[in-house]
Amino acid sequence: MRRGLRSVGTGVSVVFLIFSAVWANLAIAYQLPEPVVVRAAACLILNLIAVAALLAVVRRRHRQAVLVYIAAYALLLAWSTSISASNEKNWADDVAHGVTGVVDGERLSVRNVRNFSWRTEADYVPHWEQRTYDLSQIRSLDLFLVYWMGPSVAHAIVSFGFDDGRHLDFSIELRRTKDDEYSAVAGFFKTHELIFIGADERDLMTLRRARNEQITLYRLRTPPERARALLVEYIKQANDLAAHPKFYNTVTTNCTTAIFEMMRSVTSSIPFDWRIVLTGYLPEYLYEHGAVDTRISLEELRKRADVTRRVEGGLSEIEFPSRIRQGVPVPR
Repeated sequence: MRRGLRSVGTGVSVVFLIFSAVWANLAIAYQLPEPVVVRAAACLILNLIAVAALLAVVRRRHRQAVLVYIAAYALLLAWSTSISASNEKNWADDVAHGVTGVVDGERLSVRNVRNFSWRTEADYVPHWEQRTYDLSQIRSLDLFLVYWMGPSVAHAIVSFGFDDGRHLDFSIELRRTKDDEYSAVAGFFKTHELIFIGADERDLMTLRRARNEQITLYRLRTPPERARALLVEYIKQANDLAAHPKFYNTVTTNCTTAIFEMMRSVTSSIPFDWRIVLTGYLPEYLYEHGAVDTRISLEELRKRADVTRRVEGGLSEIEFPSRIRQGVPVPR
């Protein structure tokens, strides 16, 4: 019995050492703001300590090596935890400003609405606007799912429609600096801040088309009062983020989990599901819960939701959303 417990303890210790060392190496590689040589040296020192601790656990001798590793790991963890998010960096043009807004009765004034003209992803005309909307005129809530990395992963964009034909879209994104590139792994290690982009629908969709991504649109069954509450919550969260920056996380704080949390704040009837994380499968989730048109099959709904080919430049702010929604089923 004692021997068995000792073996289990050894196994658990080995697993902890291996996984903690892998995490520590990635944290150093992505978070340490030093040249590559310095980061490589730090990883080498850490790995030597980790190997010594691993041998000490397996051989059950020289346990001081384990204590040294625990102390080194604790210091690394404390350093990583102390890293704070910032809104003051040399941001890429398309994430230079996060949206903010002021609600005054039924009047919503929104600042930093992005309305870029995209010829290609690298060739564009930047433009940021201030716009005003009447909250009493909200008529619809739609969800864009943009597939950019296979069928399991999609970027979620929420669109609020108004009686005058205008739409205000929100995209929750990773905030990059000008010399930075997206990395899903880096997104676990406090390397990028979170940003709420409020934008003209033409901006967001023509950019996705320029990237050769698949764009799908789902009309949601949402009462106007709930859509209004969600829009106000978006503005509240965006204002808070402008004052108190936060880090993006690939799994826990991303475009879909943030939307889910906001929806839960205005209604408690939305259950959590694994498809909230694997966003490519959200259409199944929405269909099962009756949030989309269920008068047709899910397969047919998916087919009619693909609006990629309808995205084209040169249309007005009213014409674009009208054209892109042609033929997309509206739940009754």
